[in-house]
Order: sequence, then structure tokens, then C-alpha cells
Amino acid sequence: MKIKEVIIKNFRGVKETQIIPLSNFSSIVGKNDSGKSIALHAIASFLDPSDYPIVESDFNDNSQPIIIECTIYKDGLKEIIEKKLKSKFKKDDGLDEFLADIIFENSIKIQKQYKQIGKNCSVVNILIKNFDDVDFINLYKKSDEELKTILDKLSITVPTSGVGRNSKLEKIKFIKKYCIENAIAIKNSWVEDEYKISDILPEVELFASDYGLEADTKFKTNSVAEIQDFFNEETKESTSRLSAIEKDIKDKMNKEAESIKNYMLDYTSSLQKIEITPSVVWKDAVKSVDVSFQFEDDEKPIQMSHKGAGYRRLFMVARFRYLAEKNKGKNIVYLIEEPETFLHPSAQNDLLFSFNELSNDNQIIITTHSPVFAGSTNYKSIILCKKENQSIYETAAEDEKEKNVFIQKIVKELGIKPHYNLVDNFSSILFVESNNDVDFYNIICNKILKNTIKENNKILCLPFGGENIDSFVNIDYFEKSGRQLFLILDSDKHNTEEKQKKQQERKDDFNKKENGSAYLLKKSCIENYYHPRAIERNYNLNENSLVVFEDKENVKETIKKICEEKNIQIKTKNNFEIYNCMTENEWTELVEEDLLNFLRNILDVKVA
Repeated sequence: MKIKEVIIKNFRGVKETQIIPLSNFSSIVGKNDSGKSIALHAIASFLDPSDYPIVESDFNDNSQPIIIECTIYKDGLKEIIEKKLKSKFKKDDGLDEFLADIIFENSIKIQKQYKQIGKNCSVVNILIKNFDDVDFINLYKKSDEELKTILDKLSITVPTSGVGRNSKLEKIKFIKKYCIENAIAIKNSWVEDEYKISDILPEVELFASDYGLEADTKFKTNSVAEIQDFFNEETKESTSRLSAIEKDIKDKMNKEAESIKNYMLDYTSSLQKIEITPSVVWKDAVKSVDVSFQFEDDEKPIQMSHKGAGYRRLFMVARFRYLAEKNKGKNIVYLIEEPETFLHPSAQNDLLFSFNELSNDNQIIITTHSPVFAGSTNYKSIILCKKENQSIYETAAEDEKEKNVFIQKIVKELGIKPHYNLVDNFSSILFVESNNDVDFYNIICNKILKNTIKENNKILCLPFGGENIDSFVNIDYFEKSGRQLFLILDSDKHNTEEKQKKQQERKDDFNKKENGSAYLLKKSCIENYYHPRAIERNYNLNENSLVVFEDKENVKETIKKICEEKNIQIKTKNNFEIYNCMTENEWTELVEEDLLNFLRNILDVKVA
């Protein structure tokens, strides 16, 4: 469950209504004090006012309410809301009609109004389809008696079944039927969320720019909650083993510490130990959680609060990598201020990787000054914050010319540079969609063409990330170099017609460049080139139990089904265990001759 759009009014530096579209991973950029963090804090207060209550300084105008609206979307949203309401209503009592009125393309729109400080909002509304007629407007706000009056006036009889009177929704169902049959116009309006639909909102975690565990109440709260759940479970049968339970708690937390340590070793090899030590007071269950580090020259673990800000940030990098694995499939919105602070660029790249992994199942919204983070964000997911009498938020337009103007604003704002400085002996540049694609095409060159592109000092292989800001900067920069430019794209044949068309357009646009040449894979994506015999060998499956994947097949979904049927684990995406054990004949069987010819052209380019 994720936020598709947030609308803010009268919150901090926002006076008049600001509309901010969001994606799985969004970056808000802008100068200091422009209002980048306003959006994060508004979302936090909207999703969890208990932990992020409204305070006096949040009101831009104390005489007016703060209004925050969020569009929440998720596949299967109807089933989630239906499950919440089915104990109150039967489908034939008008529940289906009610759901159809509040769900807009797998989304619901919820509005919260705050008229005073505190943990509770004054009004919670939900957007609903309504009738634009004085007699039928706001049916869901009307009382039973008012609805009965309408039914009597229209001579509508609502059939009864079982014991008791008809429900409110059932009355509305039959009035709506009359309105539709009589072509009464429909418009959208806000009604009170009397059925508490807003209870299904996702969880949220806000990480302030001065992130450090000693100030991170949310981290402590979550960690303590984990321990309490464990404690409650262990003490269901008996309370006589408290000392053993305490040991188990400490072991549990230090397993987490060990996992985070393994990630953190990537950035500081001298780290010896991380301790996460709960202070247990049985009458209070757990009072607090402390984190300590022990490095090579340390005699004992030292609390993180006594270490530098850089180490606290490295802990954040490691913890987000841990959360990316732990919280797969959960609905959490992570709001992070300036994650690049105190981090070396290499650690920024690692944190960016963690964010991308985490955003597959959750949502990440960051504020940043970092070219690394902003450059790796899809231009549609960049929000430029400016201060012009109030904080305003600008996003990319659909118009191609306006889109390019917006991208140049981002480039100028952050000083995003090309990833490489050109070296004279590069004769060609190959753009691919990711580092994994570089390895994939290199294996094909090695196995079939007996050559290499990855270690070839005449060829620069450059992952460009599709529609990320970096892509526009790199391609524009290298286009001016006079080198031969090549591009290989997935065809996305398993995907929607819209996405297939987009890939074809990208190919056609690239081919229009003076030195550009693009190729669209015959198969949907690189996973369609897994050979079934290699899968069988690598995962001990019966020979010839699998068939060659079709060009349009959704291979990831097919492999998931194979895993369920065979009770095995196979990595679905970028599985180089499969690629590396494929024979030359197996590669030749699957790789189209057109792709081989395209790679030959890249390898044969001579220095001008």
C-alpha cells in the first residue's frame, strides 16, 4: 500500500494547496530552507499522528485548519476494504456499490483536517462518487429517516429478508439505482469516514537529517515492540524462566546486530563487534535499546552515541539493507531526510541500492542534495522544491520540451555530472539498463563470439537506468563526443502494450542520433534467456522437466510457480548461477542472430 499523491494546505511553509505526486522511490530536491522536509513531516503526521502529532508551529495560519490529503493505492485494494467491512455489511446490502463509489482505479482518497494541536485530527473524510442534484446529494451523510423519506417520495420499495430493518447502505443502493436509471449527474465529494476506512493506512517511519539512534524514538519503539512480542510468546506457558527469557532476548537482538555488522564491514573492515543490548526491567517489560560498536583498537564495545556522525550514518546504511530483507511484502512508508549526510559516495551508492530493494515492497521518499541519489531517480519521481512566498513543489510535465527544461533545472540545482570522463581510446559506448545487463552481454560475447566487452579498453559499457536523470545527462554528454553510441533494451513483451510501446519509442529516438544505434531484444528481458537444461542441472531437477521459455513469457512468475510446485528456491531475477552454467550450445540455441550481429558491430568499431 503506497501513496500516489499527497496534497498539503496550511502546513508549515505551505500556505495554499500544493499537490505532490509520489512513486515507489521519490526524491525531493531544492535549496536549504525551501521546504523539502515539509512534505515528509506532513505525510508522517497524516499516517501516524500518535508518533508525529501536530504542534503549534505546524499551522501556517492559526485561524485555518491544516488539510492533508493522500491518494492511497494498492492492487487488490477492494478485497482489503471488503475484508474490513464484511463483518458489518452483506454484499447484497449495498457493500459492492459502496466500494465502487470510494475506489478510483485501485486507489482511495483520504482527507484529514487538523484544527488544533495534538495526536488526533479533527475530521477524517473519504472521497466518494456523489450525485449532483439537490435531492440526492450526500446520500451517505443522510440519516435512515432521511433516506426513508426519499424512498417513500419515489415510491421505491426495498425488499426485506431475514429479521430487522434494511441497512443504510441497502437503502442507498436502491436510491442510487433510481438515480442512474434517470441519468442524474455524478460528481465526487468528501464524506465523513464513518466506517474507519483510514485504519488500513500503511505504517510510517521518519528519519530526521540528524539521524542517530540516541534521538531515534521510532527505532527504539520498534525494537522494544519486537522484544515484547517475543517475551509475551515465551511467557504464555510459564513465568518461572525469566532469566532464560532475558538471555533469549539478548541473543535475538545480537543476531540482528551480527546481521547489520556483516553489512557494515563493507564500509569499515576494522569493525570487530556490534552489540544491541536491551535493558530489561520485568515490571516494564523493556525500557530501552542501546547500540554499541567495538572496533579493532577498542577494549570494549562503545555506545554509538559516543561515536562520530559518520558511523551513525553507516549504521543507518546497514540497517536499511537489513530492513530491505526483513520487511519484504510489508506496507511501510520510509521518510528520510538527507540520507547522504556524512556518507562517502561509495556508501551512498550502497544505501541507494538498499533503497531500491526496499522500494520493491515498501515506499521510500527522501529529501536530498546528493547528485548520486537524485541522479539515480526517474525524472518522473523527482520533486523540485522552491520558495516563492511559500514552499511550492514542481514535477516533470508530459510535454517533451517542458520535460527537458525541468530536467535541466534539476541538473543545474544539484550539479549532476556524467559518470565518466572520456578517455581517447574509447571508440564506442554501449548503454544498457543495469550493471547486470553488462555482465549478461559479456557472457554472450565470451561464450559465442569468443570476445569481451566488459574488459575491452575500446568500449565503455555504461548502465544508464532508463529514464533516470543520470541517463539524460550521460547520453547528452556522450552524444557530443563523436563516439559511436549503442543501446540495448529489453523489449518488455510480457508487459503491457503501453510499456512495450515505450521501449520501441526509446529505441527509435536513439536511432535518430547522428552516431546512435539501438537494439530491442527479441525476447522480453534477459531472464527469458535462462536455458531450462541449465536450471535443471543447477537445481537438481529431472532432465527435460522444463521447457524453453517463450519470448513473451513472464519468466519471473513462471519460476515462482516452479518453486511452489517443486518446493525449491530459485532466484528469479538476474540469476547468474544459471547463466554461468549454460553451455555454448545452450547460449547459441537461445540468442537470436540479430543480437549477435549487433554485438559484433560494437566489437568491430575502429578508433576514428
